[in-house]
Amino acid sequence: MMWRHLGLVRAFSAAGLMAGTIGLGAWTSACAQSAKTGAGEPSSRPVEVATETVDLLKASQAGDLSVAARGQGQDHVRLSIQNKSNRRLNVIVPPGLVAANLIGQGAGGGGGAGRGGGLQNMGLGSISNREGGFGDFQAAGEAGLRSVNAALDRPTRGLAVPVGETIELSVPAVCLDFGKPAPTGRVKLTLMDVDDFSNDPRVRRALRSLATLGTSHGVAQAVMWNLRDDLSFEAMFEQTGKVLNPAEVLLAKRFVDMLDSSSEGELIDAGMLAADRILVRLRGEGKLAGEASRIASQLEGMRIMGLPARLVKDDNPPAVGHPGLLLDVLLTQAKVGETHGKILVSSSTLDGGYSPLGRLELRENSSASVIDGAGMAKTLGQTVAAAFVTVKTAKKTTTSTTIRVTNRLPFSISSLVLRAGASAGSPPVAFEALGVGPMRSMLLPVQAAGASLVERVELNGL
Repeated sequence: MMWRHLGLVRAFSAAGLMAGTIGLGAWTSACAQSAKTGAGEPSSRPVEVATETVDLLKASQAGDLSVAARGQGQDHVRLSIQNKSNRRLNVIVPPGLVAANLIGQGAGGGGGAGRGGGLQNMGLGSISNREGGFGDFQAAGEAGLRSVNAALDRPTRGLAVPVGETIELSVPAVCLDFGKPAPTGRVKLTLMDVDDFSNDPRVRRALRSLATLGTSHGVAQAVMWNLRDDLSFEAMFEQTGKVLNPAEVLLAKRFVDMLDSSSEGELIDAGMLAADRILVRLRGEGKLAGEASRIASQLEGMRIMGLPARLVKDDNPPAVGHPGLLLDVLLTQAKVGETHGKILVSSSTLDGGYSPLGRLELRENSSASVIDGAGMAKTLGQTVAAAFVTVKTAKKTTTSTTIRVTNRLPFSISSLVLRAGASAGSPPVAFEALGVGPMRSMLLPVQAAGASLVERVELNGL
């Protein structure tokens, strides 16, 4: 990716992660998928055709698939996949796949097969990614990392390819050679595992982890520029613009720090990325002090927007030095059967301080005496999500609505539940594997008249 595409903006200061106005941007190239229309399976075959799930690279090497990869600009790779077997195949793109430009290149210099030459090599995301996302978000299904119910609009992680047919699709990708021009559609690329592409164990582990755990495209790109090309995060801060913003650079820095602090396992531990992201201090006025203390004692480890809460017990919250949210909650007097309060939301800064993001009103239709830690965690998550994740109608047709989701949290949104209507009783619409980056927006289709209420937001720390 050419650095000239990055517009210079005011350098990110220690005054706060979210301080100032950061322009919202969305990646302009969509992850489109189209299939050839035809008769499908031959009529002589049985109605029930066996489907086998296969790895794209392994099936290609075995001769069951014919795969052609070509360049598609700075953030996508175009794949053409033909099923040459006698079985219907459900094709999975494995994490850690590289589309390499091997013309005039060779191994050496510690970089593996991808060094040399004049064009970008590309690290692939997932075929299920929407515009702006990167990776499978597979950690979302592991125990303890999810609270969203089964999705109503979950993109498939496999691509069904009928016998004899060819499917063409666009896969999100990150540049692996800073400053080089992106490959065009005329450039044929070679698919390979990252282990065969790079001799650097940090590059291998990072690309495989990002493609598995999932994040926004900007965060993934910043990570790979730092590890693959030794581009410092300080340089990225100085030149943030449409491609990267300061919040994405900070998330990338946190990822690299965690990568370097743990060397065990093929993937970075998702729990490390989620730790110390949400800090909560809970107090109560007057007679509510006792109830607040009881609830606070139950909050430690409870999930707030998908991330485990860390309880702050004194007036001085810890200096975490990485992207995080501090929720300073004060319960106030209310009518019988209700609980009211105020939430001061702040973001952590690199110098160990906190910068205020906003003050919210807490409303719960239960008395404080019956609220437990899980109930408070749910209320806090819903209140913060509704304030910092906004939904607006972008386009309407007679059958569907396209909405724009804007994220003002300092993390990428991995999953989202909306209400398909203007009331709390409207049916839920769930979206998984999103990757809406911090200070970014994303367009989502809704098969309803509209959706304006944010019911739930899930974060994975990336």
